[in-house]
Amino acid sequence: MRKGASLALILGDFIVILISSLFLVFRSSYTPWLSFDLSISLIPYLLSWFGLASVKNVYDLTLLERNFIQRNILLWLVSILLAEAVRFILKYLVTSTILTFPGIVTEIVQMSFIFILWKFGSYAVYRLSSQPNHQIAKRILGAGIFAILIIGLAAISPFFYSVTKYSKDIYSVDGIPNADAALVLGAGVWSDGTPSTPLIERIGTAIDLYKMGRVRYLVLSGSQQETEVMRQLAVDSGIRNNSLLLDPHGFSTLDSCINLFQDHAFPRVVVVSQKYHLFRAMYLCNSVGIESIGVSADSHSELPETILRRYLREIGATVLGFIEIQARRVRG
Repeated sequence: MRKGASLALILGDFIVILISSLFLVFRSSYTPWLSFDLSISLIPYLLSWFGLASVKNVYDLTLLERNFIQRNILLWLVSILLAEAVRFILKYLVTSTILTFPGIVTEIVQMSFIFILWKFGSYAVYRLSSQPNHQIAKRILGAGIFAILIIGLAAISPFFYSVTKYSKDIYSVDGIPNADAALVLGAGVWSDGTPSTPLIERIGTAIDLYKMGRVRYLVLSGSQQETEVMRQLAVDSGIRNNSLLLDPHGFSTLDSCINLFQDHAFPRVVVVSQKYHLFRAMYLCNSVGIESIGVSADSHSELPETILRRYLREIGATVLGFIEIQARRVRG
């Protein structure tokens, strides 16, 4: 039984690391390098964990419960630090971009929470199933599966709420009502300074809104590099600098919404982004006190795989946004 349980733990570790790595990919930047993103998210974690696990024999179920858990947690922390170091180096060498310290810490905390929770839960199930009375173990396992399903449904509910509530407030460029300003959200710039396709689509749509007289100002929010690239594209299109408001501290969608709310008193704002992103962006902006409507900057030229990836990313990102909004409200 122990051999079968050890194999189940190995398979479970692989699945947990795979799912966690995919989550990192879906919440990462808008670069279209799916294979590269997957590689630097999945391979370092798998190699570091299973490499250390084989050396220290973390699947030895003859160990006392305390020793088993301690060994697994300590080796996981070592392996994730190694994996993050490898990710940092590869990301810099290939794309000339640097993973930020807060981003690294967030990744470590998120993945460690999921992995350690899995370790405690799986070992508890093993201990129960090894008892003479298997009926109790089956009931506990069934209750655990039911709880996971409930938690899963609760996790995806913020995304479906945002889709249901804000779909009616998303317009085309031609049909959108007038507003005071357009909030243009950054979407990545390549290492050589070339704007990503989503960013080009967003600033292009915002420029159209301005030239049609739908908005009086363009609020360009993102990193320092993103806002400067968007500003240059807008100026090259004939928009005056005094109509451009730059927010170089919009490091996330929520940051962009908060900064806009704190820095400008616009009664109504048009959020400019791709449709898959607009639901979350409008939810966050409205949650911090901004009356917002959205305009879709989609070009309809993306592959189905890319669109699916981005919608999957939005499910996880909307959950994180919901948690951040609730935490912000609790803090007052």
